[in-house]
Amino acid sequence: MSRKDRRRPDPRSASGHAPVGRGPSGGKLVAAASSGGLRDTAILPLRFFFGGTFLYAGFDKLVSPSFFDPASAASIQAQLIAFARISPLGGLIRLGQPFATPIGLLIAIAEVAIGLGALSGLSFRLAAAGGALLSALFFLTASWSTHPFYYGPDLPYAMGWLTLALTGPGGRFIPRSILALDERTDLSPGRRDLLKAGWLALASVAAASVAIPFRASGLAGGTGDVTPSAAPSATAQATVPAGAIAIAAIADVQRTGAFAFTIPFDAPAPLPAGDPGIIVRLADGTFVAYDAVCTHAGCTVEWDRRDAILACPCHGATFDPAHRAAVLGGPTDQPLAALPLVIDEAGGRILLRG
Repeated sequence: MSRKDRRRPDPRSASGHAPVGRGPSGGKLVAAASSGGLRDTAILPLRFFFGGTFLYAGFDKLVSPSFFDPASAASIQAQLIAFARISPLGGLIRLGQPFATPIGLLIAIAEVAIGLGALSGLSFRLAAAGGALLSALFFLTASWSTHPFYYGPDLPYAMGWLTLALTGPGGRFIPRSILALDERTDLSPGRRDLLKAGWLALASVAAASVAIPFRASGLAGGTGDVTPSAAPSATAQATVPAGAIAIAAIADVQRTGAFAFTIPFDAPAPLPAGDPGIIVRLADGTFVAYDAVCTHAGCTVEWDRRDAILACPCHGATFDPAHRAAVLGGPTDQPLAALPLVIDEAGGRILLRG
């Protein structure tokens, strides 16, 4: 065997893949390179979809007019209140509630960083691991009440990110400047990883700062969420309208803060006759009523006196009675149907307007 034949081929090229060519192992080298190329191509849809989605999600939070607004039912503050009720991490979430705004900001910037890392390949495995951890956190909070579990989106995201963290970015669609960081011989692997993570953090903060002028100019569109207006409250009337049906005593509602009833079967249309209903006394002393059938799967919602919300015991949907039963959390995006009330103060009664 000649000296040329005894030379071993470099098992890895600069991009991390087996070189293509003939050597002592001949066709095996070609097969290995081909397999690596297929893998690099196969992960591209997952890499770009997950990266683009998280990048959008981060900016969506940063420019949303409601995400950081404590008065909004879609704010991070309202979400943490809802998550504390349903999540196995409820105790930790309650500890973080006073810091809702910094937590929301941290989540948004983390999503931007994860998206940039996935799309560019910069500190890719760290970004993908962060995506897996953040998605697992979302599964334990936002998706925890979704049953069966496979209806929720966050667990599949966590598994997909974990797959990307294990496979790496491949060698496709990665800028040369980022590939050059891996080829620097003057830095140890640990220092290279630290340098890439630092560059990713700086890029993420710089990218997130683009949202500042949008918020300052009032051009933020976000998800289109609008802070819901106050619930239609019933006012006292000197005379009871014809057709109004008595459903509760004012004293009963005042005593507990809420009162459950059944909409009479003889109630005129369009009232949902036979449905469960619930009356709530708001903090300002007014009364509101809603159809208590949850808009997710038809369970009957219940009054949570501690948090002053209506909650579904089946799948964790929560509603804000003070803002037209707007959805606070859980597997629905539809508020409860409002019911028209009449307050008869002289008679001490609450009536359902026909």
